[in-house]
Amino acid sequence: MSQIKKEMMALIGACVSEGTKVLAPSEFNNEFKKIITAKFDIFNEDSEEKYDLIIEDTPTDYIRIYQKLNDKGIYITTAESLTDKALFENLSKVFYIVLPYYYIEDNKIHALVFASKKPHPTADIIRHRSDFVENAYYYHTDIHLASFVMPKHIFEEIKDVIKL
Repeated sequence: MSQIKKEMMALIGACVSEGTKVLAPSEFNNEFKKIITAKFDIFNEDSEEKYDLIIEDTPTDYIRIYQKLNDKGIYITTAESLTDKALFENLSKVFYIVLPYYYIEDNKIHALVFASKKPHPTADIIRHRSDFVENAYYYHTDIHLASFVMPKHIFEEIKDVIKL
């Protein structure tokens, strides 16, 4: 997995989640250390815990994920494209907010999805985290905000299956 993808998955979620209890693959562990104003409790294997943030490279059982999150939990995963209607529609069945976002690498757009029980990825950004990210290659606060901006034709195509 690329450095850019790891940053955009870990830091987008960590800079919106009020909590610090994270379930993510071990390759993400160092990404959370880049935020100098917060310390995260990172779990690499599922336990009986409720989590503030869950990151999966590939989407799995969204209902189980929803149940593992606390009442303001956030789920980050990969989408096939910015118009992955099937994924967005499934996530919208349980999550309050479902929004695609993207990063650019090797002149290609790569799609991710932010799903949450309550927090909004741009309205609820925690600036005392996002403004204090050190040693990032790609991520910064303006990229965080801009990554959720979609061209009108894409928004029109997915507006019925996402949740703002």
